[in-house]
Amino acid sequence: MEKKQILICDRCNVEMQELDTQFSYLGKSFRHKVHRCPECGQVFLSEDLVNGRMKDVESMMEDK
Repeated sequence: MEKKQILICDRCNVEMQELDTQFSYLGKSFRHKVHRCPECGQVFLSEDLVNGRMKDVESMMEDK
């Protein structure tokens, strides 16, 4: 059974929630659920996400 990771915002000291978040790159926008503070909007991007899915999307957008 996988244990849920709880992340706390450094600015607001509240639990970050997994929320749909909009990203922009090279004039294109896309949405993905990531941990984000419900108060200030600070986003946490895991190393796995950055080196996996986001890197794939970046490469695909640059190739167009």
